[in-house]
Amino acid sequence: MIDFSKKRALIIDDSPAMCSSLRMTLNNFGITRCETSNSANEAIFRIRQREFDIIVCDYCLGAGSDGQQILEQLRRSAMIAPSVVFLMVTAERDYEKVVSCAEFAPDDYLLKPFTAETMCIRLERTFEKKTQFAEVYRLIAGGKAEQAMAECDRMLALKSRFAMDLIRMKGELLIALNRHGEARKLYEEIIAARAIPWARLGLAKTLSLAGEAEAAIETLELVIDETPHYLEAYDTLAKTHEIQGNLQRAQDVLEKAVTVSPQSLLRQSAMGEIAYRNGDLAKAAKAFGTVVDKGKYSYFRNHKDFISLSRVLLDDGKHDTALCTIADARKHFDSTPELDLASSVMESLIHHAANETVQSELALSRALEIKAQHGLSLADSIAVDLAKVCFLNGKENEARELVKDMISNFYEDEKIQAAVRGMLDGIGRADESQMLIENSINEVIKLNNEGVMRAKNGDLAGSVDLLATAARRMPQNVQVALNAAQALIVESDRNGWNGEKMQLAGQLLANHAEVHGSLEKFQKISGLYKDVQLKYGIGQ
Repeated sequence: MIDFSKKRALIIDDSPAMCSSLRMTLNNFGITRCETSNSANEAIFRIRQREFDIIVCDYCLGAGSDGQQILEQLRRSAMIAPSVVFLMVTAERDYEKVVSCAEFAPDDYLLKPFTAETMCIRLERTFEKKTQFAEVYRLIAGGKAEQAMAECDRMLALKSRFAMDLIRMKGELLIALNRHGEARKLYEEIIAARAIPWARLGLAKTLSLAGEAEAAIETLELVIDETPHYLEAYDTLAKTHEIQGNLQRAQDVLEKAVTVSPQSLLRQSAMGEIAYRNGDLAKAAKAFGTVVDKGKYSYFRNHKDFISLSRVLLDDGKHDTALCTIADARKHFDSTPELDLASSVMESLIHHAANETVQSELALSRALEIKAQHGLSLADSIAVDLAKVCFLNGKENEARELVKDMISNFYEDEKIQAAVRGMLDGIGRADESQMLIENSINEVIKLNNEGVMRAKNGDLAGSVDLLATAARRMPQNVQVALNAAQALIVESDRNGWNGEKMQLAGQLLANHAEVHGSLEKFQKISGLYKDVQLKYGIGQ
């Protein structure tokens, strides 16, 4: 039996009367530490302030985010631990269709009306599962994916009644560990017994990772045909088309997805971006306009959506509206260097397009001053915009340095190369675009190769100096960062512990862990880092 008296609960419902009713229901089986919120933003504020064991959320919350969106936001931002029970309450009989295909599903849901006994039974069952999975969650949180998978296998051998959940988790861990062949076999075995949507989605991911894009697309289209509310399948299909260079097909898929789920701001934003890249300004403006409008209810709203909308309006020749959108961003968000820089860049572009030369130059000067003062790493789109407006205002050296930095940091990213090439073509510099890009790529390859070669030839100190300098100059270049980290770690391993250099190696790994942590090379170097720490008794 669960001792509910030790649990802290949060109830989220736009009806104060329903909050009181749910509080009484929870009180009936011992939950006395219970708080209530009548809106999504208030709830998220409370969750940021303290930890809860149970969150009971109504699906329909009036204007703004619904319960499913709150759950998605909390899980995407890791604001609640896997141990927290999220229980959805709804009167919507069709919610089963929604939850069966949701990327972020609640731990359980209750259809109104229900009794206190029913809620108690559901909570006890969910906490039982959480308890059984506690060790797996702990290992994953600690970055120990191999051990987490071994724990899944151990529990499966014991014939756990949560076998399907364990198998699903094991498949995700196999993909994260780049063991795609094993993951594919696992998903195929599940599908042979029962065509579960998440298994088909997992299979599609392994097919895509194996370079079998057409087979992945066929599988994803089958998933969508059979389960049209499975939104993650749309996202994965759109991404697969994008990787293949089929941007219009990617847009078509996302258009269908936002029709199924128009309230998802992240998906609307993705739709806006792909439509903009396709030159479909009307649909881009509609998507980003929806994000800006709906985002005013969201705790997770972002000034970048205002910037994106202003960029679309600028390209559509709506200069006054574009400036008003920037003004709205400045009004609705606290001033930060990132916001001030992005806003100033867009203001400079808009004024230039409106033939307001003085205002454009003043705004550009502000942007460059902010960048220099704060040493900001620019988002791709803002970096391209800043380079563009530098060219337009005659600041050739600054523009070329920005292009060089972008390509050097992402020399294997064809999307960024295409954005830079498109920008240069658009301002009449097509003749130098290829030269600028190729020179930047060749320089970083030469620098990286020289650092690696020095290490192979026994000049470890020279390799460390060269690669560490390159990593500081190109902080977002993952290959340079990993090679630099490896050289730093090996030097400490061979020549004795060097705290300063090991700290830099750790920082380089941390900077790329979120995006590139699943790379085999990253995991190998990360393991070496931990081994050297243990060798010298550090961090034990």
